Amino acid sequence: MKRASRLFPYLLIFAVTILLLLPQIVSKSTIIGIDSVFHMNRFYDTAMQMKTGKYNYFLSVFGFQQSARMVNPLYGPLSAYFNGLLLIIGGSWFRYQLLSSTIVLFLSGSSMYHLASRLNIDKFNSLVVAIIYMLSNLVMAWVVGEQFTGWGAALLPLLMISGLDMAKNHRVKILLLAIPMTLLLQTHIMSSLIGACALVPFFLYGFCYSGNRKRMFLNAIIAVFITLALTANVWGGMLEVYSNNKLLPVAPQTEMASDSIAFFGKNVFVLNPLYSCIIIFVIAYFIIFWKKITLISHVTFLNGMFFLWISSCLFPWNTFYKLVPGIAYFIQMPRRFSVIAFILLILCFGMIMTETSKLKLVNGIKMILPFVVAILVFLQGSTLIRQGVKAYQSPGVLYNDYNVHYQSYNNNRLRDSLRSRDVEYAIKALTKATPDYLPINYKVTPTNYFDYHPYGNYDDRVINNKLPLKRSVDNKGNLIMEFNNAGDKVQTVELPVIKYHNTQIYVNDKLQNKVKTSHIGSVYLNLQPGASFIKLKYEPARWLTMLLWLTSFSWIILIGYLVIKFGVKGVKYYSKK
Repeated sequence: MKRASRLFPYLLIFAVTILLLLPQIVSKSTIIGIDSVFHMNRFYDTAMQMKTGKYNYFLSVFGFQQSARMVNPLYGPLSAYFNGLLLIIGGSWFRYQLLSSTIVLFLSGSSMYHLASRLNIDKFNSLVVAIIYMLSNLVMAWVVGEQFTGWGAALLPLLMISGLDMAKNHRVKILLLAIPMTLLLQTHIMSSLIGACALVPFFLYGFCYSGNRKRMFLNAIIAVFITLALTANVWGGMLEVYSNNKLLPVAPQTEMASDSIAFFGKNVFVLNPLYSCIIIFVIAYFIIFWKKITLISHVTFLNGMFFLWISSCLFPWNTFYKLVPGIAYFIQMPRRFSVIAFILLILCFGMIMTETSKLKLVNGIKMILPFVVAILVFLQGSTLIRQGVKAYQSPGVLYNDYNVHYQSYNNNRLRDSLRSRDVEYAIKALTKATPDYLPINYKVTPTNYFDYHPYGNYDDRVINNKLPLKRSVDNKGNLIMEFNNAGDKVQTVELPVIKYHNTQIYVNDKLQNKVKTSHIGSVYLNLQPGASFIKLKYEPARWLTMLLWLTSFSWIILIGYLVIKFGVKGVKYYSKK
């Protein structure tokens, strides 16, 4: 009975997930959102690497038009291979999307439920908190838009469990901190940085009240080193690439206030009215009953309010941008910070609903209100799914076609390919000129970013480059291209591939030492008459290869330790039983 009682909340969260996705399941619709095409190329690349056994950790040799550009090493490498595996298991984009959406929704709900339970919120309200969070726009951004912030939002409650443990128990549990931080760094770096900032108030509070500050500080340092070992591929890869190349950053947001949040208004990201009401209710309650609320609740609330402030239009983002222009690239959208505000303030809502009152009427309202809120939140989330399904069934197919170009206008075949094992067709039929991480040879600033037309140049030089090439990938994961110069003179061609500092180019097995590139890294070669065989390979620094091995061994040790630890616990449990 105890086991069934423990499993029930997670089974209910899973049931809510399936019920939410039911319109998509029944209609067999694939929702192509604002970032879908970009991530589909990432995961197609890793899926094909695993499927063929032709691995290239650094260059895109299957996705992104086989352009040999670098994306996955700089953007959640482990999660890219995990999602590639999901694509192989699913076999189609439709089934992959159901698998990934189910995982994100269930993970966000389960982690939030576990976090709420750690704060002694009762089971009913912990479930309500979980449902409210898993159906928020932060998590649903993945389900209907395939924005990777959704994966970060699903993992962040796990990190907050560590933070609240620091504050409540005045300690740092090494793996409780290291594992979620590692998963975040391997998934979405910006979410990991936001999460790390959110830990600071919890750590400081716990440190002040700790009876063994030396041990707490030492455990935090050990957790940092374990995280560094488990993510050496991430920070090592970024260090190697950025130290040898000048890479194009993400598109800057110079009017940062327009991408901050507000409860109402224009030219800002207006919060969903239901979530606005929850947050306003929590703020009002804490102001009125401040003296009656526990210290740990104060810390949780104030931390959440801080992140609400810096994610909102009340923070002077436009002024801050003028002082530090680089934040237009690094932060880009201030509303990203709202993920911590949502987690902590929704937790506060659960705390309020858990507290009993001397008045029966108030207790009755506290029983009904969370249930009503959960129902309304579910209906809103379901509406988003139905809108995505409607878009799929429309002539345009896509839920969001911003900056997406149709290379094929046979939309019936596009729909069929999204539901079939012909996963390559969608990659070729839909293209998006996202130029992030291209190597450039000019100085870029937030104000001149678009002067060099990086989107248009990538479209022209790579996506729409009609140079007749036969492409393949050899057993070592190197990109092979064959070009036939039918003339009797040397021909200068621009290849639709990208060259980084450590990208080596061979023509007929001869290394090309001096290769001319365009200002976005596409390659110019002088090719002799007849057939030319061109090979692209990436040769990383030796120290980076050592770091990749360090990451592999660290994961093996961690998994082995966890298997032994839980295996011993299981044996002891059944022995006693």
